[in-house]
Amino acid sequence: MRHEVSDMKIMVSNVGSSSFKYQVINMADEITLAKGYIERVGKSSSILTHSVTGKDDIKKEMDIPNHNRAIEISISLLTDPNYGVLNDLSELTGIGFKAVFAKGITSSALIDENVIKALEEYIPLTPFHNPAYIASIRAFQKILPNKPLVAVFETWFHETIPDYAYIFSVPYEWYEKYGVRRYGFHGASHRYISQRAPEFLGLPADKLKIISCHLGGSSSICAIKYGKSIDTSMGFSAQSGVMQSTRCGDIDPFLIPFIMDKEGLTTDQIRNILATKSGMLGISGVSSDMRDLLDEMDKGNDLARLTVQAYHYSVKKYIGAYASAMGGLDVLVFTGGIGERSVRGRADICENMEFLGIKIDHEKNKHAKGESNISTSDSKVQILVIPTNEEIIVARETARIIRECI
Repeated sequence: MRHEVSDMKIMVSNVGSSSFKYQVINMADEITLAKGYIERVGKSSSILTHSVTGKDDIKKEMDIPNHNRAIEISISLLTDPNYGVLNDLSELTGIGFKAVFAKGITSSALIDENVIKALEEYIPLTPFHNPAYIASIRAFQKILPNKPLVAVFETWFHETIPDYAYIFSVPYEWYEKYGVRRYGFHGASHRYISQRAPEFLGLPADKLKIISCHLGGSSSICAIKYGKSIDTSMGFSAQSGVMQSTRCGDIDPFLIPFIMDKEGLTTDQIRNILATKSGMLGISGVSSDMRDLLDEMDKGNDLARLTVQAYHYSVKKYIGAYASAMGGLDVLVFTGGIGERSVRGRADICENMEFLGIKIDHEKNKHAKGESNISTSDSKVQILVIPTNEEIIVARETARIIRECI
C-alpha cells in the first residue's frame, strides 16, 4: 500500500526512563493535533498532561505503574469523545520513536526483531534509555499490532562526520571488532537547528557554518558545516563531551581504573557513578538542575558556583574548537532547556568571545522569548535562541521510512 504524505498522521513517541511524551502530527501541514506528557512513570503520583488545540487540557495525578500503562492511557485519549483527535486508531499511519543507540544501526529503521535485538545489545551503553524504549516498542506492538513502528536514531544526523573526526586513538581493531568510534547523539535536535536557523535568517544552509549548542540535562555541541554534521561532542556513548546533569562528560580515562582500584568498585558500580552521580550533581552535591544551582550560587554556595562555571567553560571550549575545525563561524545557536531559558548561561558562554566575532546584546538576551536573535548589530556571528523541535524531525523521518518501505 502506497502512503502519501497528505494522508499521514504520525504519532511520535519520546520515552524517558520515568517519562513518556507523545505527539500526533498531521503530515499534510505538519500541525500537531495532540500532545501529552506523563511524568513520574512508576510512581503512585504520576502526572498526566494532555493537550488538544481548541479543547480544555487534561492535567491530573494518576497511578501509572509502567510504560505499558502510560502508552495505553495515551492512546485511549486520542480517540476519547471529549479529548481526542481521531475517530479511530486506524487513522494513525505509524509510530515514530526518538531512539538513541543500537548496535550496527545508525540510520532510521523500520522496527523488527533485529532492531530490537540491536537495542538490547547496547543496553550497557544506554542503561537508562534502551530498556525503556524496548518496553515501549513491545507495548505498541501489542496495542497496535498492525501499525509500522520506526526508530529514528540519535546517531543518524552524524553519519556525515569524517573518519578522522570519528576515529578514537585506541587500537584500530577495536573499531573493526566492536565499532568503537564517535557516533554522537541529539541528532534530531541538531538536524532541526541545521534547517531552522538558516530559515530564520533567510540564508542558504549550504553556505553557513553553524555551531548548535543543545544544552539541558543532557547536553551536546555540534559543528554543522554547510548543512552537515562534521563533529559533535558526544562520542561512543552519551557520557562524553560537555558536563551533563548527572553524567561526567569528558574526563581522563585513567581516572576510572584508578578510582576502581582505590574504592574496590565493579564495572557496574563505576558505570552507575559516572552516569547518575557525576556531572552537575557530582560537583555541587546539591542538584543536577541548573535552576537550583543558580539559586544556590546566588546564596553564596561556592560548589554551586564552581559547577556553573565549569559547565559554561566546557561549552565555551567546544565552541572555540569547532569554529577552528570549520575554518570560521557564521551562526551560534542555543537550544534545549538550558540553552533556551538560561539568560545567564548564554551571557557567560559568550563572554570574551569577541575575537571569534561573537558579540552578544545583553538586553536582547535578557528579553529573548521563543525564536530570537540576541547578537549585537555589529556582531560578525549571528547568535540565535531557537527552541528545538525534535518531534517534527522524527515525524518526517517516520513518514519517509513508511513511504519507502511499506
